Order: sequence, then C-alpha cells, then structure tokens
Amino acid sequence: MLSMLWMRSAGATSLRSSVAAHTRRAWWNTPAGLGSGSASPLSTSSDKRRRREPATVPVGTAPTNADGDKLVKRKIAIVAGYSGTGYHGVQLNDNVQTIEHELRQAIFNAGAMRESNFEDLGKIDWSRSSRTDKGVHAGCIVFSGKLLIDEENQVDPATGRVKGLAEALNASLPPTIRIFSCTRVNKRFDARKNCVLREYEYFMPLSFLQKSVLNADTTDLDEVVEEFCRAVKRYEGIHDFHNFTKARSYFYKEHAKMRLLRAQRTAGAVEGEDEGEDVDEDAVAAMSDEASEYDEEEDQDSDEQRPGSNQFENEEETARKSLPRHRRSIYSCMGNLIHDFYGEPYLRVHIVGQAFLFNQIRCMIGGAVSVATKGMSRTMFDAALDTKRIVRIPIAPAEGLILLSSSFGGKLHTVSLYQDSNTVLAKERRDLNHRILLSRREDEAMTRFREEMLYTEVVSSWKAEGDLERWRTYLERVHESNADIKEDELEALLAEVEASKQVQKSKRHSFVEKNRAGYIQSNVKGGLLPRQFTTKLCVRFAVAPGIFTSDLRRAVTKHIKLGKLALESTEQEVLDYIEKYGVDKMAEEGRKLRLSIRT
Repeated sequence: MLSMLWMRSAGATSLRSSVAAHTRRAWWNTPAGLGSGSASPLSTSSDKRRRREPATVPVGTAPTNADGDKLVKRKIAIVAGYSGTGYHGVQLNDNVQTIEHELRQAIFNAGAMRESNFEDLGKIDWSRSSRTDKGVHAGCIVFSGKLLIDEENQVDPATGRVKGLAEALNASLPPTIRIFSCTRVNKRFDARKNCVLREYEYFMPLSFLQKSVLNADTTDLDEVVEEFCRAVKRYEGIHDFHNFTKARSYFYKEHAKMRLLRAQRTAGAVEGEDEGEDVDEDAVAAMSDEASEYDEEEDQDSDEQRPGSNQFENEEETARKSLPRHRRSIYSCMGNLIHDFYGEPYLRVHIVGQAFLFNQIRCMIGGAVSVATKGMSRTMFDAALDTKRIVRIPIAPAEGLILLSSSFGGKLHTVSLYQDSNTVLAKERRDLNHRILLSRREDEAMTRFREEMLYTEVVSSWKAEGDLERWRTYLERVHESNADIKEDELEALLAEVEASKQVQKSKRHSFVEKNRAGYIQSNVKGGLLPRQFTTKLCVRFAVAPGIFTSDLRRAVTKHIKLGKLALESTEQEVLDYIEKYGVDKMAEEGRKLRLSIRT
C-alpha cells in the first residue's frame, strides 16, 4: 500500500442489483454480522462474480432510530475495495451496472441515506478518490459523503469510526465489494479534491509480453523484460502525456453530448420525461478541470481495439498544442518480474502519481510493450513523451490494472489513509481532529481481500481474455499508423526540445540565482528554489507532497540564506545536499521553523 510500500512513514522509508426497499434495516439497530455473515470484510460465496440489474429508486420513507435518537447528516469517509469484473466502472451511469449503484443501494438499505437523495448523490456531497474503468479493480478506494448517523452514540470519539456502519453496508453488498472502514471526518473533506497522490499496480503475464513480440523467434526474452522495465522507469518526473490519453476529438464530442443532454433534461423536467443519450458526465467535467484526476475512466461503449476505433481517426495536424492538463507528475514508476504469481511468471508495474489522464496508465503500459517488443523505436517513444508530435500509443488491456491506494493532504490536512510522514505533522494542529482511515486490523483485512480476491481475479481474467490474435492485430495496426513518421524528423524534434530545455533551465537557474543574491544583499524576497522542486523531492526521496515536503523546502531555503548552500547551487546539487545532510533531519529543521513562525 501507499504508506506501507512506497511512502516514507514517520521516521522510516520503505517501498512501500437492486434490493427491495422494504428489506432494508437501519444499521444502528442491526447486530454486527446479521444478514449474510458479511461483517467480515472477507465473506465468501460460490457466486463470486454475481451481477445484478441496475438499481431502481427504492420506495419508502427515511428510517428513524428505534430509540428516538436524532439522526444527522455528517461527512463520512468510506474505505472500500472491489473487483471490477462485470461492472462498467465505478461511477454511477444510467442503464449499466456500476460499483456505485451497489454502494448507493447498500447505503440506503442501511438507513444512512434519505430517499430524496437517492437519485442525486450531489445532495450528499458525494465524491470518490479515483475513477476506474470497466473491468479495473480497486484494492483501496475512498468515498466521501454526508450520511445519516447517530453522531452522539455511534461515533467513536477517539478514532471517528461509525460503529456498525461498515458491517451493515457489507451485509447488502456482494462479496466482490467490501467496506473496510467508515469514519466521521471534517465536513470540508472531499475524497477527490483532497487526494494528492494515487498508487496503481499493473500485472501482465510474461507470456503475453512474449507473444506480443512480432519476431519472437529472434528475440531474447530477458532483453525484452529489461527493456520493458527501462521504458516504464522513463515515465518518472513531469511530462506532457498528450499521446498517452484519448484523442482530444473524443472530448469535443463529449462536450457536445453534454450540452445536448442538459438541454434535454431541462425539457424533460418540464414534460416529466428524460430521453437524453447516456453520457459520462464525470468524463466531461474532468476534461474541463485541468487539475482534476480522471483515473482510467472510459465510456462504456468504447473499445480501443475494435475496427474503426476513434484512436485511429485521422488528424490533419502532425502535432498538438501544449495543454496544461496534459502535464502530469509521476513520482515513481518501476517494473519487475515476479517469477511465481499464482503459478505463472508475471510482470508487475508499480505506479505512483498525482493524478492521471483518461486511459493514461494503460497507454503507459502499452507504450512500454511497444518499445520492449521493437514495435516502436526508443526515439519514437521519447518523442511521444517529450515532443508535441502525434504518435499512436497502444492501450493495454484493463485486466491487469488495480487501484492500490491513495494519499490525502491539502491546506486543511485532516485525513490520512495511514499514518505517514504528513500525519504526525498534521496532528500538531490542536484545533482540528485528524482522522486515520485504516487501522492495522483494517489494513490486514484489506490486504487479504486484495490477495485472495483481486489477484486471483486478475489471473483468471487474463486467462479468460484469451484473444491474443485480436491484440496482436491491434498492436500491428498501431505500429502501422506510425509508419510514416521519419526517425530523422523525430531526432531533430528531440534535439530542439533538449536545446529548449537547456535554455529554460539556464534561465530559471539565473532567475533563482538573482533572487538568492537579491535576498542576501538587500533582503529582497523572491523564489530561492527551482520551479517544480516539490515534485523533484517526491521522486528523489519517495515522499508524498504535503506538510513534510513544505518543511523540507523551508529548511533548504534557510540553509541558502545562511550560506550553507552556495548561491549558484543547481537543482541536482541541492538534492544531493539534502540527501547528504539527511532528509528527516532537514525536514525536522523546517518543522521547527514553521512552529516558531506560528508562535
């Protein structure tokens, strides 16, 4: 998990269906374990993959507490996991079954939602830390919303846990969807907006990579694996991922659909009907928000590998304009070979980033496959990542993708998934309750769910996928679509980009040097650290952005002001200095500075 496997913990670093409304029972009157025996996060069932019809609006009145206690709407954070098999993604979508259809029904059955809020979750300020595609799994995802609770009697004052709610939700959910904790949190917490970092893993059978090699007879498989791992490592840092997402024409079409749908809904509200076309509103909303996180969402009708896919629509231009929303920060991206993953060798890619574009991760995997199997040259791969040139990138199958974890922060840091490097610092604020969403016991249950349910499902899905020829045909088509791109043209573009980078780097360094000199000579305020330095700290020292990195920056700035770091120190020299000095020691100095400023 994020804090356990990748992030620096405090003081250490490690790689770290529809149910009839009359059957619903108020969770506060339900003994733990009543129902399907699913008080345990790992309830088992032979019907492991059962599917339900899309949920319908339940009929009835909102529940009342049998003891007459007042029920109030309070912001609750729900930590969940699910198998995406058989579902059209996580978010609500008309006429198809999704994870949130199941969860919404379970919340209503538990008596934690009024009927008047059932159709419009916006009324309860509903949010999710990530959005996942059809077939994509989640080992850990956080939802937030205002649910009905008996705050006085059901909330643990020490942990914020809402007693009995997780068990009640699990009683209505299939065993492929589990709730691990429900916690009362600050009313301003938003699972999406406060999520500063997301962690994924992707599993691919070694045999799939091997059979993706078009000239398998003349290829050394060990070299293919090494090249694949080198390619995924290349994604670390800040890049323009315009080639690693859906074509922009797709989003323009979705914008048009959204406008039409809104007009039809307005008319339907007057006429008592709604005949609007099914549109993924979350997708369009994410497109217009440059800072939003899309996380592998896909409209349910699309299929990248079918003939006529919009991935192969002709574009008149050979290059795209730079858009801020395409620039994404990848803090860690590493691949390795697992020799025995449930009886078969698999490649695993571990990805940590701030936020991801539409299909970005699957494109990243597809790009690495193309490079490793010689379907794409390294020059073309670099050009796809570093230049404005349009290069077609294959989209890897969804079967192997798992949302692994998240990290939360922001100006009002009141929630942590685990106790991490930012948690201890955030708890120093005495005016706010800081909540940790997972205890050790809950994390162990989540780990068992991931290993016993999701990993086995990944292996089963890859075996069931079986359409290797379709994939090879699709891969060849992607490579053919790039055939007209000249290597010398790409080399020239890369040379231009590199020259431009050096000029910009020199300008930024000169600007920083000037600011440093100005401060030393006449106390003129200005930026003393390079741009995007926080991202560089996250990549170099495997920490999540937040209070910890802010303290690091504060201490480094102080060292520059004191002359301990030369005014002309480059970014790399500053990073090396921090490592030699001690990242924890440096952050502690920054913490003391922060506290002294407050007092």
